[in-house]
Amino acid sequence: MAVNDSQKEKSALRRRRRWRQLLGAVVCLLVVIGLVSVVSGGVRLTATLFDDSELKAEYVLRLRNLVALDPVPFDSIEEANQNTLLNALIWSSISEDKDYERDEVGAMYLPTADIDTAAAELYGPDVHFTYQTFEDRGLTYQYVEEKQAYLLPITSVITDYYPQVEKIKREGDTVRVTVGYLSQFSSGTDFSPDMQYAPVKYQDYLFHRDGDKTYLYAVTESKMKPAASSSASASAPAVQAPQEVLDNIAGSLPAAPSSSSQSTPAE
Repeated sequence: MAVNDSQKEKSALRRRRRWRQLLGAVVCLLVVIGLVSVVSGGVRLTATLFDDSELKAEYVLRLRNLVALDPVPFDSIEEANQNTLLNALIWSSISEDKDYERDEVGAMYLPTADIDTAAAELYGPDVHFTYQTFEDRGLTYQYVEEKQAYLLPITSVITDYYPQVEKIKREGDTVRVTVGYLSQFSSGTDFSPDMQYAPVKYQDYLFHRDGDKTYLYAVTESKMKPAASSSASASAPAVQAPQEVLDNIAGSLPAAPSSSSQSTPAE
């Protein structure tokens, strides 16, 4: 009996040892899984914290109409070409949700109040423009004082470039946005929506931080330079932006009466 009892105790001891080993293995596996989860979660969190793709997209939307007109660099809004700034603001102000008044040939009246709103969003609430008839890029924008509105040309909008935000850097109260200028003809081939276009030049757009908002106040030459093949294209004559950009601008305009179709494109 003593021998049997001893064997039973040894068997029970071996079973308990196996269970402890199995339990230890399970615990170790769970620890490893936990560590992997923590590390991968940390990597994802870090990637999320440093992912500024949404912010870049926001700056593209804010700057695309100004970049399209290729403004001459300036140190302050007062020193900038006011016609270029106003031209860009006009096309930024148009909303497809509004039913704009038109003249007898289908040209649209854009209220200056809408331009004031767009100017405040991009340049800040303290920036104001003097409204009067002006010409820019061969087109005339007639100011109609009694309507407090601009009578917009009904010819096509010609643009040079489309923006690609390369990087965003904070420098104290300034946010430096480095913008690459994309041209659909820089590749020397026909436009394709699937083609990747290299910037032909770069400019830095400087924004002043005011709380959680930023306002553009200067444009300067960037230290970032294009590849040799792209820089050669930069000296070429100005070209149109990608067709999708023109389509977006044209699509934002309310439908004009059929009489407007008689107009001819700008030279």
